[in-house]
Amino acid sequence: MSHIVIEKAKDLATIGQIKLIADKHRPELGFHSSQAFTDSSVKNELLVAKINGEVQGFVRFHHRRDHLTTLYEIATALDARGKGIGRQLVNALASDCKEVGSRCIRLFCPTELLANQFYEKLGFVRSSRRSHPGKSRPLNEWILPVLPHRPISFVASLTSCTRDLKHLTSTWEAEGLDGRPFEKCIITPLFIEAKSFEYVRYIHDQWGVEVFFDSGGFFVQQGKIRYDELFARLLDFYRQHDWAECYVLPDFVPTSRHSPEEVSERVFVTAAEGVKFLKRLPQDLRGRALGVLQGHTPEHLRFCLEEFLNSGLQRIGFGSFDTTGVKAEINLMTDGAARRLAFVRDLIHQRFINCEIASVPDLHLFGVSAPNVVEQFRGFLATSFDSSGWQRTAGYGNVYLPFQGRKNVTHGGSSLMSGAGLNAAEFYAQSEVTGHSCPFCRDFYRLQRDRFARMWHNAIVFNEMVATLNGLDSSSQQKKTVTR
Repeated sequence: MSHIVIEKAKDLATIGQIKLIADKHRPELGFHSSQAFTDSSVKNELLVAKINGEVQGFVRFHHRRDHLTTLYEIATALDARGKGIGRQLVNALASDCKEVGSRCIRLFCPTELLANQFYEKLGFVRSSRRSHPGKSRPLNEWILPVLPHRPISFVASLTSCTRDLKHLTSTWEAEGLDGRPFEKCIITPLFIEAKSFEYVRYIHDQWGVEVFFDSGGFFVQQGKIRYDELFARLLDFYRQHDWAECYVLPDFVPTSRHSPEEVSERVFVTAAEGVKFLKRLPQDLRGRALGVLQGHTPEHLRFCLEEFLNSGLQRIGFGSFDTTGVKAEINLMTDGAARRLAFVRDLIHQRFINCEIASVPDLHLFGVSAPNVVEQFRGFLATSFDSSGWQRTAGYGNVYLPFQGRKNVTHGGSSLMSGAGLNAAEFYAQSEVTGHSCPFCRDFYRLQRDRFARMWHNAIVFNEMVATLNGLDSSSQQKKTVTR
C-alpha cells in the first residue's frame, strides 16, 4: 500500500492539483478560486495529502484569535476514497491546532450531504439539534474539541480479604515476574482490614503500584456509617497518609429507591460538602483530590461538575451508573448511564472550548468492569476506570479475554454468574485470535483449579486492553508487568 504523506501546501503546482480536486466537488463545496487556496497557503492554513508525490486530498482552514479553528473545505480525489485520507487530514489539522493553542475545529455542512456521517464518525459533535440557515440551504454546525493526548489507565479494585491479598501477592512473586501486575489500584481505606492495608502499602512500596483512596460513600448508602462520621474520619485519615496518588472526596450516593427530593439533597451534599472537605485538606493533597459526580438528571450532574471545576479540581469521578446486585454494588454501563456520561463529556467540552477551564480534567469511571464495554470509555473522555470484576468473576470460574465477555473454564459455576464454557482447545483458539498470552494461562489445568491464577490472568487482560486503547504495543507494555 502506498504511503500517505500529509504536509503544508507551498508551491503553485500543488495549488493547481488542489484546485482540480475542489472543482470535482463543486456541488458540495461550491466554487473556490485558485487565489483563495494560494492565500491560505501563504498563511500556512492549507494541508494536502500526497501519495507518490501526487495530491490526493486537502483541507483548508483558518486559526482564529479566539482559539477556534474553522474548517473551510475538505475533499479527496474521487479515485482515492476509502483509503483513510480524510481521517488523516483531520488528525493532521488537530495536531496543527495543538501547536497554535486552538481548542476546537468548527465547520458547517449542508444538512443533505453524506459528509455529515463522516464528521460524526470522526468524533465531531453537532452544536445543536437545529440546523443553521445558509445562503441557499440549511447547514449543520459540527465541532471537534482538540484535546491533548489522554491515555487511559486500569485501576485494579482490591476488595480482597487479607488471606486473598496474601495469596495474590505470594502467587505473583513466586512466579518470578519482573515489574508489577497493574499500574494503579483502589481501596476503601476506612473499611479495609488493617493487615490488608499493610499488603496494599507493600505493593505500593515494593512494586511501585499507585494507590487511589476511595471515600467509602457506598457504605453510607448501605447505612453502615453516617455521612458526617465518614467526613470526619476520612479527613483525619487523609491527613495522616500523604503517599497515595488520589484522594476521593466523600460522596452521598443516591439510589433509585430515593425520592427526587432525597436525590437532590444527596447531590447537594456530595458537591457542597465535598468542596468544604477539599478546602480542609493539606495543600499538597488538594491537587490529588477527586470529586464524584452523582445524580440522576442533567441538572444534578451540571451542579456537581460546576461546583468541583469552580473549586479548581482537576480530577472528576463519575459514579452515576445504574446498578445491580444484592446490595446494588455492581455498576452497569446501560444506555441511561451512557447518556449521562455523554452529557458530562459535552459539558466539559463546552467549558474547555469557551476557555472557562484551562485544561480538561481527568475523568475516572467508578466500578465498571466488563471487558466488552471498555472500548467505549475513551469516547467519554475517561482517563481511568476501576474494576473488581477481575477478582470477583474468577471466583465463579471465569476468565476474561481482551474486549470479550467472561468465559468459564471450570464448568462448575452457576448459569447466572458463569460465562460461556470453554475447553482448552477453544480457550487457546480464542486467546490466539485476541493476541493474549500470559504465564497464568499457559497451563490450562492450572487456570481451571487456581483461582488466583485466574485473577492475575484477568488483571493482565485489562492491561492489554488499556495498551490497545492507548495505541501502544501490548507486548512492550507487558514488559512493565510480565516478562516471562
